[in-house]
Amino acid sequence: MAAKKKARRTTHRSSKGTKLYAVRDAKGRIKDIQSYKRAHGADLKRKAKAEGGAKKAKTKAKAKVKVAKAKVAKTKAKAKVSVAKAKAAVRKAVKKAPVQARAAVRKAVKKMPPKAQKAVAKAEKKVTKTVTAMKKKAAETAKQTQAVVSQVQESAEKKVTSAIGEVKDLFQKASDAVESAVANVVPGESK
Repeated sequence: MAAKKKARRTTHRSSKGTKLYAVRDAKGRIKDIQSYKRAHGADLKRKAKAEGGAKKAKTKAKAKVKVAKAKVAKTKAKAKVSVAKAKAAVRKAVKKAPVQARAAVRKAVKKMPPKAQKAVAKAEKKVTKTVTAMKKKAAETAKQTQAVVSQVQESAEKKVTSAIGEVKDLFQKASDAVESAVANVVPGESK
């Protein structure tokens, strides 16, 4: 079977001289007459399949990239949230750890013989006493440090103010000396 013939257009001129297109069907019969100017403009507005495909592919690719970027951003956000949750869980576990460790030690101590239990109790008391003593010492040291810092700050302020006063006095003396020197050099002016 032979391939179907395409509909073709042939050019003609009207009586006034304008260029025309005669649109023909597959059998070659004239179907429509169009002005060349309008038909040509319409042809230019329409894109060929090859051109349109390339543009469509570009826009599709851009859309895919946009979607992929959005997915990556969502995944990043989810990862940040999950990391933050994991951090919070770890912090919580770390806070609970001493309590859980003490509970485990208590369970283990209960299983020990009575003499060992007494020894552990004594050791526990000593540890708590040592911890409280260290906390007190740390607090005292912090207070002492704060007092020393405030004393140093006060003495520095006093020294700076006295230095500024001395500088002002020296400046005043220098300006007085300059005035007297100028008065001696410039004749005719007397105080």
